Amino acid sequence: MLFILFGSITMAAALRMAVPLILSSIGGCFGDRTGIFNIALESFMLCAAFFATLGTYYAGSPYVGVLCGIAAGLFCAVLFGVFVFHLGSSGMVVSIAMNLGMDAFTSFLLLHLFGKRGSFMDPRLVSLPVIRLPFVHQIPYVGEVLGRHNIIVYLTLFAVIGTWIAMYKTPFGLRLRSVGINEKAAQTTGTNVLRYKWYSVLITGFFVGAAGAVLPLGGTSVFTENMSAGRGFLAVAAIMIARGNPVLAALFSFMFAYAQALAASMQNFGIPSQIVLALPYVLTIVVLLASGISARRRGSSFEH
Repeated sequence: MLFILFGSITMAAALRMAVPLILSSIGGCFGDRTGIFNIALESFMLCAAFFATLGTYYAGSPYVGVLCGIAAGLFCAVLFGVFVFHLGSSGMVVSIAMNLGMDAFTSFLLLHLFGKRGSFMDPRLVSLPVIRLPFVHQIPYVGEVLGRHNIIVYLTLFAVIGTWIAMYKTPFGLRLRSVGINEKAAQTTGTNVLRYKWYSVLITGFFVGAAGAVLPLGGTSVFTENMSAGRGFLAVAAIMIARGNPVLAALFSFMFAYAQALAASMQNFGIPSQIVLALPYVLTIVVLLASGISARRRGSSFEH
């Protein structure tokens, strides 16, 4: 049982599965810290996954596919920003509309561009190559967990630290957080509130676009309808629990991915598949509940 819980296969799978969640959550933290209500990460990710597939199919290069996925994420971010910042729409309404509409939109494109329903596979869909880290892959256990992944996995680990530094150790991050705390106070210091909100939503689009590109190009070489499969909502949950802290959001994202990897391993023990598939979402609810209780206790202690 310990081999299943902490084995190198489970942990390596958890790391691979965590990458889309981590990228989405650390990107979404910027929007959260500027006070933007955005639960449309699911649509950003699904759109990016499709256009990453499309780019790879026509260019024959997974790196071009990743760039196409990032471009799609940025386009979704611009669409969200135009409706919310300039047309005065509700972030919740726009998010719901985008989440529902993108599922239908990608299914429509899949049918009319590739003539497929459900899933699309083709020899021209090439996944990102696996990189073997020098020396690291020779270390027992550590090498098995960290030694063989694609470049996006390794860049994600650096991105977690980089986003934390940008948010908490730079003037840019200070101004961005001040916008979320008090817009009027930020304006009195000369901060352009609208500009920083645009910065944050574009950063979100960039990272979620990269996350979506990993879904079809991270090893599966296939696109399926509704490929994001709730990952965007899990990323939103991680952001809420972490209160916009990229490092904490990444840790919670890994926790959710670990539950998914563990659920896949548990299927070999005859446990009903319904229970196994529900495990990551049950863990999400438990963590949200524990976070809410903890926040309430802190609030009660502060009042007393």
